[in-house]
Amino acid sequence: MEQDLGVKWFNTVFYPQRKTARAVRYEDGVLPRLRENEINLFTPWGPRYHWRERGTQIRPTDKEIVVLRFLSRILGEWQENMPEKKFTWLFLGADLYGTRINGLPEEPVGAYFENLRRWLAEILPLAKFRLWSEFDQEAGLLREGIRNDLHQRLSLPIINQARKTAVVMSGGAAEAYLTERLTEADLIETLYRPIKVSAVGRHKDEMVDGNLPRLYFLPEPLWAPWL
Repeated sequence: MEQDLGVKWFNTVFYPQRKTARAVRYEDGVLPRLRENEINLFTPWGPRYHWRERGTQIRPTDKEIVVLRFLSRILGEWQENMPEKKFTWLFLGADLYGTRINGLPEEPVGAYFENLRRWLAEILPLAKFRLWSEFDQEAGLLREGIRNDLHQRLSLPIINQARKTAVVMSGGAAEAYLTERLTEADLIETLYRPIKVSAVGRHKDEMVDGNLPRLYFLPEPLWAPWL
């Protein structure tokens, strides 16, 4: 029987009503981590790939703001119904995915994420923002081994789908993207043991998010607000 009333509320009221897709590692990841006194949340955030059309500044009416306010309301509900818990929320700016993998210029990628950092401080002041490039040295220790084992860790359909996506994006290398996703998942899991609150559809995280426990609350029109 669930003794933690806050987790019981999450499990029986909030999650069944609010989920937009089935969680990953719910019973053996999400719920055990919610029972802890300190809870780490994690949301990766991509660069604006169409920055020439959209610019690098986030306007109050942009989808990014709608998503941040949506997530802020979710956090508010959790804090109200789980008041004994301390939440930390890491937003990770995926700058290297844009610059190193997809060839975006560093200046607009950096400008966009700096603007996102300012909006986060206003809408979700509890959140912490870091760039993936800040973890590059630590990630490098994992990246080479994952690159060598990529075809053992991922199925051929996942790899082929990534190749199709790479053509639509800026022509980046699919294997490099998949390697980076697995590296990110492994490193973040090791450092933070978080619950990922995803900003994309569940199918986008399949296989490439490793053992990260994951929750899905965003409706489809709000997926990937950076695109």
